[in-house]
Amino acid sequence: MFIGSKLKALRELNGYTRKDLSVQIGVTEQAVWQYETENVMPKIEILNVLQQIFNVDMAFLVSGNAPKHVVHEAKIAFRTTDRSSRKKTKLEARYLDFADGLTSYFEKFVSVKPAGFDKLQQMVQTKLSGTNNLTKIREVAKIARQFLSLQDNHDLMAKLEQAGIYIVEKDLGVHIDAYSTIADNGHAWIVLGSIKKSAVRRNFDLAHELGHLLLHGAIDFDELTAAEYKQIEHEAHTFAAEFLLPIEDFTADFKKLYRRSNPDYYLDLKRKYQVSIVAMAMHAYALGLMSYQEQRYFFGQRTKKSYKIMEPLDDQLVPVRPGKIRALITLLFNQQVLTLRDLSRHLHVRPTFIAQLFALEPNFFTKYQPQHSYVNMQNVIPFPRRFTKNPTT
Repeated sequence: MFIGSKLKALRELNGYTRKDLSVQIGVTEQAVWQYETENVMPKIEILNVLQQIFNVDMAFLVSGNAPKHVVHEAKIAFRTTDRSSRKKTKLEARYLDFADGLTSYFEKFVSVKPAGFDKLQQMVQTKLSGTNNLTKIREVAKIARQFLSLQDNHDLMAKLEQAGIYIVEKDLGVHIDAYSTIADNGHAWIVLGSIKKSAVRRNFDLAHELGHLLLHGAIDFDELTAAEYKQIEHEAHTFAAEFLLPIEDFTADFKKLYRRSNPDYYLDLKRKYQVSIVAMAMHAYALGLMSYQEQRYFFGQRTKKSYKIMEPLDDQLVPVRPGKIRALITLLFNQQVLTLRDLSRHLHVRPTFIAQLFALEPNFFTKYQPQHSYVNMQNVIPFPRRFTKNPTT
């Protein structure tokens, strides 16, 4: 029996409208709607095309249920320069339904250390009541940094994953940097845009989303006005700056700068804190470490040197990629706990489906392809290297 809800889930996962899919498979938009509502069963030719488009087996389309909705669209915190892009929440919520379901499946085969992020959430909630002012945000940032035992900002990605946060990267387009949410099962997710960024931009994205998870986990983002949304983003931004640039250490380091108004004098601080030069200057101004005149001159120099496009060291500091889910999948396949046949037999998906979902290399599963030997060497008859003709009699 064809499962229409699974076709709808796959369509939404890939960002297709019904019209988009109808063009892909050569039917009308009405026909796609009939398939999804199970009023009409697709012909076998259509089913074969759907398998190829979505990288699933036939069994995926005709058995089982669609992934459970574990993420609510209203709970997704987008880090975006375009407020209207929140219309993509349905696509991203569906993506996390699949990602969370598959991650939970993989984790069944290993002993997973209890995540500590829920404990951090509890510690933070005791500090939050009423308006999130600067004092509260600074205290929450300090608690989070101490809880994660973060000594070097370069280790932020690893520390967050160790604390139990699931981090993935995918193509989010040009307007969305990252987003975060907490699923119904308590899993905290951060999704980073895969468009090439500097290491310091990625670090700030991580800290920004951590701020959303800790400060705004209970907020319904769909109900926010434009002004309220702007305030929420400002709070997350403030958290990121306070978290990555601890006030005592940063203040002491910043006061040692020979010229605070010249971006070129910030390079050592950028290496140490893994934060952009402009973010450090803005934070220093907010802390009262720079005068208004120094800040104006700084931004004038930044424009003159074209640092708005690319800062010094951006092409040298290497961005860190998520590793937790990748390491889990690698472990299971290296130890042969799972095989490619298991993906087909139990999940009814193809390796390409997993690779695309978790941004793995296209050939990631190639080495796990079964190697068949079609010749039994014991049955090979040896022949001499040379043949000698019988002498003529």
